Amino acid sequence: MSTTLTHHLMIDGHRIPVKNLDKPFWPQEGYTKGDLMTYYIKVWPYLAPHLKDRPLSLVRYPEGISGPYFYQKNFPAAPPWVETIPVRAKKRVTHYVMANNLATLIWAVNLGCIEVHPWLSARPQLEHPTYLIFDLDPMAPASFQEAVQVALAVKTLTDHLGLQLFPKISGATGLHLYLPLKPGYTYQETATFVKRLGEAVIRVLPALATNERKVSARGGKVYIDHLQNQKGKTIASVYSLRPFTSAPVSMPVTWEELPTVQPDSFTITNAPARLTATGDLFAPLLTLQQELPAQLLR
Repeated sequence: MSTTLTHHLMIDGHRIPVKNLDKPFWPQEGYTKGDLMTYYIKVWPYLAPHLKDRPLSLVRYPEGISGPYFYQKNFPAAPPWVETIPVRAKKRVTHYVMANNLATLIWAVNLGCIEVHPWLSARPQLEHPTYLIFDLDPMAPASFQEAVQVALAVKTLTDHLGLQLFPKISGATGLHLYLPLKPGYTYQETATFVKRLGEAVIRVLPALATNERKVSARGGKVYIDHLQNQKGKTIASVYSLRPFTSAPVSMPVTWEELPTVQPDSFTITNAPARLTATGDLFAPLLTLQQELPAQLLR
């Protein structure tokens, strides 16, 4: 296949131009843009409910993971079958894409999107997140295993509060812990809740965890980032590929298997089979509505 040849895919009745499908996107492993597209087609039934009606930040790597990349949020000239939503912030309106059909996701991948970052809230209630996230980011020499220890400490607290928490490997070095919510909480309230529980973990594990915003002050610990819960902040979606060696996937795991996995346990090659075997471990995020303790929201 020529690298300059444009093909067309018919998806849901839409004729989508795609090009350079043989371009290496992961040069070390030989995975191509076409492989990237094939992966997202395979996992779309599992991914679709988690993107529905959510504004997306698209991270574009037009030359693959070895080349320059950029975030793109504004798509005022998207094709008519690509659903967008205008979001006003101060005096500016941003036309965010929403991947409400597979055709839109493939269109985005053709633009070089390796990973997709959805909002924590969905239309029509963009002011109210449907879940909150504990973003656990180990700073060297802290490693993934230290992030697992911090995650288990967070789970001890949420268990005590009668709340269910769902872990996923970030696909990089850390972990994302999701807590689905009943409608109505503000971003300020969810960020405050994460900050409060993070502070409690830090008091118990001061040698392991930190909430220092300044990178140089984190002292090789696991950073608990509550600021990821602000409006407009995004994080790599569940089942999103990541732009790192071996093409890792941001994959949910059970609490039982969390201590046994590694950041690259699930990749472009084995993630689809994993999903076939386990189903969508994040399905409860779509229906579970949990109430947060009022005293931890202030």
